[in-house]
Amino acid sequence: MKKTIIIVLVFLFAGWHTTQAQDLSMYHLLNDSAYQTVEEYQTGNKYQKDAILFMDMVAETHPYYVKADRREEWFGKKKGLLERCKNFQTDEEFIDALIDVLGPLHDKHTDIWTLKRLSERKTEALMKMNPQEMKARADRAHIMRPHTMMYDTQYFPEHGICYLQFNKCSNASNYPFPKFLDDMFAEMEKADMKTLVVDVQYNPGGNDGLCFELLQRLYPFREMKMMTAYMRFSDLAAIMDPSISQMKKKWEDEGHKDELYKLPTGQLPADYQQPKIFDGKVVFVQGETTYSSAGTLLVHARDNHIGTIIGTLSTYSPSHYGNIALYRFPNTNAYGTISTRYFIRPDVEHENEKVLEPDVIIDLYDKDAAWQYIVDNYGKKE
Repeated sequence: MKKTIIIVLVFLFAGWHTTQAQDLSMYHLLNDSAYQTVEEYQTGNKYQKDAILFMDMVAETHPYYVKADRREEWFGKKKGLLERCKNFQTDEEFIDALIDVLGPLHDKHTDIWTLKRLSERKTEALMKMNPQEMKARADRAHIMRPHTMMYDTQYFPEHGICYLQFNKCSNASNYPFPKFLDDMFAEMEKADMKTLVVDVQYNPGGNDGLCFELLQRLYPFREMKMMTAYMRFSDLAAIMDPSISQMKKKWEDEGHKDELYKLPTGQLPADYQQPKIFDGKVVFVQGETTYSSAGTLLVHARDNHIGTIIGTLSTYSPSHYGNIALYRFPNTNAYGTISTRYFIRPDVEHENEKVLEPDVIIDLYDKDAAWQYIVDNYGKKE
């Protein structure tokens, strides 16, 4: 019996869009009990109070601030932030100020928002869709416009192409991804289709395990170079995962300070059976909204020389922060997520690259032209 790969904690970091849809009760209320005797906190307005909590929480939690000199620089911004908070009238002004203070660390993993802001983002995303795109969600009339399913295939035997639109790294309850992939590759073999197009231009992330289900069918899994993950121990991370408390104590008892903890790499079981590896062409499509776990898929493809990546420059960094903790403020109606880990791409020589550049840059706004490019360059020749 084929075993489903279970990718250990090292590679489980949630997508931003998925998290914001979760039950708000999962967001931990920042504890201000230790501040009840702090004059600066007690005399501040609600925005100043939450700003103080925010500054301390970020310094203690985000992996970037594990170093003392970086924390000193961070706290240098505190006075100016508290001064700005004196005159705020709305929560929206407040979260804009926090985002401004975060600077480059503000991304889809480390973010602050209100329910109003979240609603506006969803509305804005819908407004960007033209009527053809909205129609295509229902009838799949246009190949490269977004479909409603989390993953969906269309077969074009006349071109020798299987088109996989992979929209979310999450299992459909009625059709698990491993079974879906087995059926897809069986159909490709039956129809002698030699090109697989994996379109993740709409994929915001989710569970990395699904990405590795696909990758192990494209490359020998035991030989695959993997990302390296480092954890920042913190009280907030420990609340999100109680097992971290014990790890944190052991780490500190061993004398470690201002260091990230290198997480062990997941090990395959001794009886792991390598699935049949697809021996045709693989083309990945990267877009502006490809993020988180979907980005992990493409980084592993690039660094293990699997297939070709086409599309746009990435909006994520190949080495990046992730694995979020969820929190909410006690004095305002603001919510937040913050990264607790740092992931280094397999090709460590390129760790500091800020974008994943596709092998071929193409315009994804013109869907028909993009599809024709794929057919002309990667389909079978008459």
